[in-house]
Amino acid sequence: MTQLIAQTVPIDTINELIDTSGVSRWDPVWAVVTFLAGIILSRIARAAVQRYGRRAELPANVVDLLATITMWTIVTISVVAALTWVGLNIAPLWFLIILVFVGFVVGGRSLLEAFGAGVTLQARAPFEPGDLVQLRDERGVVVEVNSRVVVIDAADGRRLFIPNQQVLREPIENLTHRAVRMSALDLDVTYATDLDEAARIAVDSLDGLDSVRSMPSPVAEVTSFEASAIRIRLRFWHKSDLLSEWTAVDEAARAVHRAFAVHGIEFAFPQTTLWWGDDDAPT
Repeated sequence: MTQLIAQTVPIDTINELIDTSGVSRWDPVWAVVTFLAGIILSRIARAAVQRYGRRAELPANVVDLLATITMWTIVTISVVAALTWVGLNIAPLWFLIILVFVGFVVGGRSLLEAFGAGVTLQARAPFEPGDLVQLRDERGVVVEVNSRVVVIDAADGRRLFIPNQQVLREPIENLTHRAVRMSALDLDVTYATDLDEAARIAVDSLDGLDSVRSMPSPVAEVTSFEASAIRIRLRFWHKSDLLSEWTAVDEAARAVHRAFAVHGIEFAFPQTTLWWGDDDAPT
């Protein structure tokens, strides 16, 4: 085994890395002192970074990361300095150290990107814990924003962990910063319906609902002609939180259904007409 190691790592290389010829009996003591001083200094520096971060009102996760990087940087320097006291020559190792660092950067690229995105989100502060947000088709309350992900409690009870990079790339809407929001109901009525009357009745049916705002006032408009129906879209405003939205949509749908029933306005549904024989076919 010794012969194999000697063949793999030349003796001259080892002698270049470790040279104890100039080491005195006090140098190991100084090595220990240097290492302990580095440990103490790293803790002081970590506390100082944390204190400065709190004063600057930086995000807690960013402060902790900066403090940790500072501490381990000082520890690493103190270890290298201590090793030089006992005759270790680190100059031939710089190339290896650089390779390890490059490998770490390349391998941890996604982690670094996530951290950078997290810092950007914290700096921009488009939302904060407790805000109601919508990202694509997902809607929920922000629970936490850390260096890697945004944690959201969805409306259906799921807990979502969305990478910071995705949050930055895609449009995200903060629904909490609005006092009111708009919702809409699509009402499909038959082609025989008086559209002006149906639109008026739909709007009037929302009068008196506590969940629906009177200002801005509700509005109904014809939006499309479907295969078996004419579509009227009823738009109305309500408070921005989820519970208010659900309540407003539910109460509005019930009110419109009651009003249409009273006035004899029929909702449309898909219909198919079949003919048997040429005599019954339409001309």
